[in-house]
Amino acid sequence: AKPEMLEFLAALRKKVTIGMVGGSDLDKQKEQLGEDVLGMFDYTFPQNGLVAYKNGELIAQQTFREYLGEDKLKELINYILRYLADVECPVKRGTFIEYRSGMLN
Repeated sequence: AKPEMLEFLAALRKKVTIGMVGGSDLDKQKEQLGEDVLGMFDYTFPQNGLVAYKNGELIAQQTFREYLGEDKLKELINYILRYLADVECPVKRGTFIEYRSGMLN
């Protein structure tokens, strides 16, 4: 992040409670915003809010698999793969479903 943005966030935090939601995991957020990302915000929500920090402390964590359960997740993935099998496209190669803790990609 640019120094001006970091300065703005620090000044803003002195006046109001601030938080950040991002789609990436905490390591990627540290790479993008700096190692002290948990110290920059009152609340930090990596992985689209499936992981929650308050004042740098982990307060909640959830995964797609824990929420749905393994059987329902497998049923969903099987449905998607059957659907994709019938999709016409010029080339079919590669990974069609990537599991992440917060989504299927």
